[in-house]
Amino acid sequence: MSLLVLPSPARSIRMVQRNLLVYKHGWMVILSGFFEPVLYLLSIGLGLGGFVTQVDGVSYTAFIAPGLLASSCMNGAVSDGFFNIFFKLHFQKTYDGILATPMRVADIAFGEMLWALTRGALYSVGFLAVMAGVGARQGAPILLSWTALWALPAVVLIAASFSALALCVTSVVRRVEQFDIVMGLCVIPMFLFSGTFFPLSQAPAALRWLMQVVPLYHGVALLRALTTGRIGWVVGWHVAYLVVVGVGAFVVAMRRLERTLIA
Repeated sequence: MSLLVLPSPARSIRMVQRNLLVYKHGWMVILSGFFEPVLYLLSIGLGLGGFVTQVDGVSYTAFIAPGLLASSCMNGAVSDGFFNIFFKLHFQKTYDGILATPMRVADIAFGEMLWALTRGALYSVGFLAVMAGVGARQGAPILLSWTALWALPAVVLIAASFSALALCVTSVVRRVEQFDIVMGLCVIPMFLFSGTFFPLSQAPAALRWLMQVVPLYHGVALLRALTTGRIGWVVGWHVAYLVVVGVGAFVVAMRRLERTLIA
């Protein structure tokens, strides 16, 4: 087995710069992915929230907002990490041309992960501002503690983990139709059953353990702890889980891309 080649940050940044140039005149494509969690917050948080008094001691809007923030991280990473990278890998053959330069597979993989991370983090920062604005408009803050400031580095971690996972999935998928399976059986159920819309305690016992395995649950729980100020040792567990998942997925993605591009 070959030794793991670490990416060069300087070369990886070139991939981010390339993507910025590509989307220079297509910024609406990036902006469109921001509105989905915002619409969920306005429709479910404010609409349904009027019929639900409190959940776990906070308003329903304050309860679901951190979950939608974590989902915003996932959406940004998945949007770029699935289809865009797949087409560049199998149809446009973008990476074949890039490998004719001093760039290596590890640099490409890390650069694409940085771009997907950046996109997910931008969605999340924007959504964090919406959360603050909605809370101020309601007269009932959604960000309930100063520890919400730590949500900014937390969303970067969550976006990084999902960027690595998206890159890993894309390195395995061989046909574009297979993304329908991934979305239908993994991404959408993870969004619905990650503790975003209802607390873990309300889930059936058989489903509860499965919810705690998926990465989005740990992102939701981490951000909810930070925005409500309920900090404990479990925050460290959520952080460690996301780091391990992200690093593991990135290593697998690099191995798979090396086989695809250099074989």
